[in-house]
Amino acid sequence: MIQLFAYPESVFCAKVRIALDMKELNYAELSPPDGYGSEAYKKIIPAGSIPGLKDGAAALADSNAILEYLEETESSPALLPEDPIGRARARALMGLHDTRIEPAVRAFYAPIKSGKAPHNQIYSQLIKEMSCAFERLEDVIDAEPYAIGPYVTLVECAYATTFSQAQQLASMFGGELKLKPKCQRWWQAMQSLSHAATSIDINRKAMQEWVAKFIQVAA
Repeated sequence: MIQLFAYPESVFCAKVRIALDMKELNYAELSPPDGYGSEAYKKIIPAGSIPGLKDGAAALADSNAILEYLEETESSPALLPEDPIGRARARALMGLHDTRIEPAVRAFYAPIKSGKAPHNQIYSQLIKEMSCAFERLEDVIDAEPYAIGPYVTLVECAYATTFSQAQQLASMFGGELKLKPKCQRWWQAMQSLSHAATSIDINRKAMQEWVAKFIQVAA
């Protein structure tokens, strides 16, 4: 059986879980033994990072590499377009997620962990910056209804939980994630995917619990 090593609050772990669920693969989700980066975990996943995937001889790290592996080894349903341009667009959007969109969301983590109170001005600035990051998507997605057309791809696996977590964090700190029309349409489509909805729910509950370890915010 495939083993997915993950933490429920991680959007990178969520995108692998969504792909596994969409492909209806049998897997067990586990926490890294002794935490990620531990020697015990490195004996299973040498990189020591999460998400980690163990599938027979394969011991993989890096969420996008794992998604590509799943696509190559479990081709049904296909989560990359058949045409080269479509595949390139999907990979470009996945890269944009990892280098621009997710970092704007993760920027909240440091002030939360340091105990900055919810009314601190830093959160207002982070909400503005996060909304600006999401604006970058408006010109590069189709939203018909999914990112690059009528079919679900790995792009939805990458973005669904990040959209949710961004909105959750903005709400926690008295703001709102500003989404333009195509992004709003895309977000609605992603929420209708049952497998994505499952991971969104897992992530929202985990994030609420994680934030509560450091500061008190509205549910």
